[in-house]
Amino acid sequence: MSTAPGETSAENPSLWVREAPALAPERPPLPDRADVVVVGGGIAGVSASCALARLGVGCALLEAGTIASRASGRNDGQILLGLGEHYNRIVGQFGREQARVLWHSIQDNHEALRGELDDAGIDCHLERAGGLRLAETPHEWTELQDAAALLAEDGIEHQLLDADVLREVFPLAEQFHGALRLPGEAVVQPAAMVRGLARVAREHGATIHEHARVARIETHGSEHRITLQDGRTIAATAVVHCTSTLARELDESGFLARNLFPFRGQIIATDPLPDDLARAFPPYAMSSNFCYEYFRMHDRRYVVGGMRWSVPGEEQGLLDDDNHNEQITHNLRDWTARHFPPLADVPTPHVWTGIMAGTGDGLPLCGALPGAPGVFALCGFNGYGLSFAWLAGRSLAEQVVEGRASDPGAALFAPRRFV
Repeated sequence: MSTAPGETSAENPSLWVREAPALAPERPPLPDRADVVVVGGGIAGVSASCALARLGVGCALLEAGTIASRASGRNDGQILLGLGEHYNRIVGQFGREQARVLWHSIQDNHEALRGELDDAGIDCHLERAGGLRLAETPHEWTELQDAAALLAEDGIEHQLLDADVLREVFPLAEQFHGALRLPGEAVVQPAAMVRGLARVAREHGATIHEHARVARIETHGSEHRITLQDGRTIAATAVVHCTSTLARELDESGFLARNLFPFRGQIIATDPLPDDLARAFPPYAMSSNFCYEYFRMHDRRYVVGGMRWSVPGEEQGLLDDDNHNEQITHNLRDWTARHFPPLADVPTPHVWTGIMAGTGDGLPLCGALPGAPGVFALCGFNGYGLSFAWLAGRSLAEQVVEGRASDPGAALFAPRRFV
């Protein structure tokens, strides 16, 4: 395997993937056909498969590796509100009314996802303590105050903490200018969560096929034939692309290749910290620098990601998650030492990367691909799949079965917006 300058090559499955129980090894034979074939076994594919099965649709999910082994198991496990962007920026980009719709759509996703995890008894270390957006600079603090004013006008729960109050709440943190607390945010063990939801999908009748890498998808009239790398085939009336940027090479129409772009995120983590140091961190989903750096605690481990902006090319266009960039690791450690000095000399032996898919407007694709009957996409979450995908999977299933979605926010995510 070739390695770009500044990268270290190694097998680096994330901490989450190593910890999470594997899906029970049921290995049903690949059927000759299914009503719907879902390609990709991350949060999007699992959510869509579960929703389709609940609607009585014969659904087969095909995953090249194991469930949640790629982006859905290689993030930092934060379930955020508002795309990770500060609310003033969302309003600036989409306008006030659409910003409200978007915010409430994500909020509804959180509540539905939490309800499902509770009902199914999925053990995924879900912490519902909220989120904390910390201001790296005076300018970001000004923007957080602007965001708080808009949130207050729209009746969205929040708490603005100036630097003095922040020091009382989070005394370990240094060189921040204030923070915005959002009670609706959470952290989770993402691979355990997605694999738990896959068990729910299976219980409702979806068949899940791991180690089933798709080589090509061909359309003949109203039927789609999916060929696996090992030569097996399956036919379907509809196909749903849920493989992030990897969907670009499987979409015959070229739409996904034109409208999705890959970028790579990197995360480092410590081993379990001493109890007193671990307790000094609140159990929040936390971020700074307009969410370009993000961090949290998990099982007494400090987990931090970001800094892709700090290297040439910003990790855009990369599709290899078997490597990591040593300069980013160095920069994340420097950032940590600056803001949390007691961690300056603590080793970070766990390093992993994940490939995310971006879109031109920062919103996901959820719906039918233009000019490609029977072909759908649920991907392009711009790094925020945990925040969107559960209800987006329901919306996608409704569109496959009924031709329309009940969620008023669904139009914001329709692929046809790029035509």
